[in-house]
Amino acid sequence: MIMRMKTDLQLYKIGAIARLTGINPVTIRMWQTRYNAVEPVRTEGKQRLYTENDVTKLSLLKELTEQGDSIGMIANLTVEELENRLSEQETKRGPNEISSKQTPIKVAVLGHGFPLFSNTKIGNYAAPLELVGKFTPDDAFSKDIQACKPDLLIFQVASLQPDSPGMIREAIKLSEAKGACVVYAFGSKKVVKDLTNESTLPLRAPVNVQELTLAANHLLKSTDRPAIENTIETSLERKYSDSQLWEIVNQPNAIECECPQHLSHILFSLNNFEAYMKDCENRNSKDAEVHQYLYKVASESRACLEKAMDRLVEHENIHFKND
Repeated sequence: MIMRMKTDLQLYKIGAIARLTGINPVTIRMWQTRYNAVEPVRTEGKQRLYTENDVTKLSLLKELTEQGDSIGMIANLTVEELENRLSEQETKRGPNEISSKQTPIKVAVLGHGFPLFSNTKIGNYAAPLELVGKFTPDDAFSKDIQACKPDLLIFQVASLQPDSPGMIREAIKLSEAKGACVVYAFGSKKVVKDLTNESTLPLRAPVNVQELTLAANHLLKSTDRPAIENTIETSLERKYSDSQLWEIVNQPNAIECECPQHLSHILFSLNNFEAYMKDCENRNSKDAEVHQYLYKVASESRACLEKAMDRLVEHENIHFKND
C-alpha cells in the first residue's frame, strides 16, 4: 500500500532509511511489499518516500527480529505495540549480569528509531545512557528539552546541511547540555569536519547503542576506568586513541568500501574486550589464569589489526588532528 504525499511530513529516501536503521534496502522493500510493514508516500513523480514514523517502526522491527521474533508476526503492529513488546522482552530477561556502576549519562534524543537504552550491555569502564526526553530535530530549540536537564543531546538526521553545525551548537546552548552526538546518513566532508570538536561528535549511521554509548562517554570524557589491582600482564600499548578511531569512522573513503570504518569498530570492540577482561580478572580471582590468557590474546590481536589500520591510514592519506 502506498499513500499520497503530505507536504508537512519529513520524508526520507530509501537510502537514508537504510543508513539510519541499518537495514538493507532489499529487506526494507520485502517487509513493505510482502508484509505491509510500512506504507511509503509517493511524490508526483511516483518516488517512494518514508516518514519519521517509518524510521521508528523499521528500527523496532529490526531489534525484535534480531531477538527471535518472526517478521510476519509483528509487521502489522503499531509503533506503540512494538515498543511495548520490546520493553516486555527486556523485562523478562531481567537486568544484565554485567552492568556499569557509573552514573548514567542523561540524554535527550532528537530523532527516531533508537532502541531501548536500559538493557544495553555496558561494562564498568563506561557510563550507560539514560533517556530523559524524546523529541524530533524540529524541536531543537524547545524549552522542554532544557527541562529534561540532559547531559548530552543525540541528534538523528538524514543529512547534514551547511547550517547544521550552527543549529546544533545553538540547541546545546539553549538546553544547557554539555554536547551532542549527531547520527547522520549523509553529509559533506566540510560539515562533518565542522561538527568534529570538543562539544559535538558526528557518527555516520548505522550506529548501534553500544557504539553510541562509547561515543557519548568519549565526548563527555567519562571513559576513565575504575582502578583495579594490576595482577595481569601489561597489554601492548594502543596505537590509535578513541579520538583517532572516530576520525577514521567519519572519513570519506578513497576506496569503494567501508573497510576503514569496519576495522575501526573492530578495534573499538577489542579495546572494550581488553577492559572487560581486566574487570573479569579483578572480580573472579579463581578464574584469573584464563582471564589473563584472554587478555593477552585480545591485546595481541588488537596490535595485529592496528598494523592493518596503519596500511589503511597510509592508503587513505589520513592525517589526525593531534598529529
